[in-house]
Amino acid sequence: MLTVQHRLQSLWGCRLAENEEIEDSPIDEGSNEHADQMVRSEIDQQKFESDFAIKMVDTLVAINEQQISSYELPNRFFTTDEINCFGFFSNSVPINPVPAVYPEDGFLLFRGVPVPKSVNLTSASLEEIEHIIRSNVPDDVQGQQLSDLGSDMINAYQIATQIYNDRVEKIRTSYLANVKNAKSQVIEISAAIVCGSVIILTLVSLL
Repeated sequence: MLTVQHRLQSLWGCRLAENEEIEDSPIDEGSNEHADQMVRSEIDQQKFESDFAIKMVDTLVAINEQQISSYELPNRFFTTDEINCFGFFSNSVPINPVPAVYPEDGFLLFRGVPVPKSVNLTSASLEEIEHIIRSNVPDDVQGQQLSDLGSDMINAYQIATQIYNDRVEKIRTSYLANVKNAKSQVIEISAAIVCGSVIILTLVSLL
C-alpha cells in the first residue's frame, strides 16, 4: 500500500514539474511573426488573383464593346504569363452567347431590342486577340499550356471565367426579358389597332 502511494506521489510531482516547465517556457515570437507573414502573404496573393481576374474580364468586355482595340493588350498586360493567361481566358469564353432573336431597330410604334455587346465576343475579335498575343510572346513559350503557368495565374483564370460566364447568364436573361416585353407591346398595339379599326368600320356602316 505504501509503495502504491509512493508511486502516485512521484507521478504527481513529475506532472507538476512538467506544468511548471510549460508555463515558464518563453513564447517563440519569431514563429508567431512568421505565421503572421504567411497569413498576410496569402491574403495578398488572393487579392492579386481577384484583381487580375477582374482586369481580364474588364479588358475583354472593353474589346467586345469596341472601347479599346486588341492592339492595346501589351499596354495592359506586362509579363508573358499575364498576356498568355488572358489568351487562355479569351479562348475559354463562348462566342456570341447572346444571339439576336428580335429586331434591334424600332419601327413606327414598335420598339427594337438591341443585342448586348459586352459579352458577345466575335470570332474576328478572338482571331485578332490571338494574333496580338502571338506577336508579343517569345517563340520558346508559344506552345505553353495553362497548366504551365503559375498557380496565381491559374486561379485568376478560373475566377475570371466564372465571373464572365455569370455575367453572360445575367445579360442573356435580361435580354430575353426585354424581348418578351417588346413582343407583348406588339400584341397590345396590334390589338388596339384592330379594335380601333372595328369600331371605325362599325361607325361607318351605321352612317
